[in-house]
Amino acid sequence: MDNQSFDWLLHGCHALSEVAVAYFPNYQYNCSAVKAFRRIIKEHAVLLNQLTEAGFTRHTTTLTPQQIAIIVRFWGTPALVYEMIKKNSYLAVPKMGKKI
Repeated sequence: MDNQSFDWLLHGCHALSEVAVAYFPNYQYNCSAVKAFRRIIKEHAVLLNQLTEAGFTRHTTTLTPQQIAIIVRFWGTPALVYEMIKKNSYLAVPKMGKKI
């Protein structure tokens, strides 16, 4: 992953699962990466609000260039996130919480 380019992310629409796996490559299953991706978006009100204004819903399966740009603006590229996780391994640990 160190030398992987994410230029593809900045062009066109992409499946949410592809983007989620790019940001969360440490998950064994794509569906786990998608759940983490959606959970973290939901936990950040400003990010969620901007994505919602751009047409994002809990049923979105394809991200538009506008939605991807919002995510990159908030989080940086997947390579940047990967480097942060590599330096701070606690960030890779899924959040455990009780469901209400």
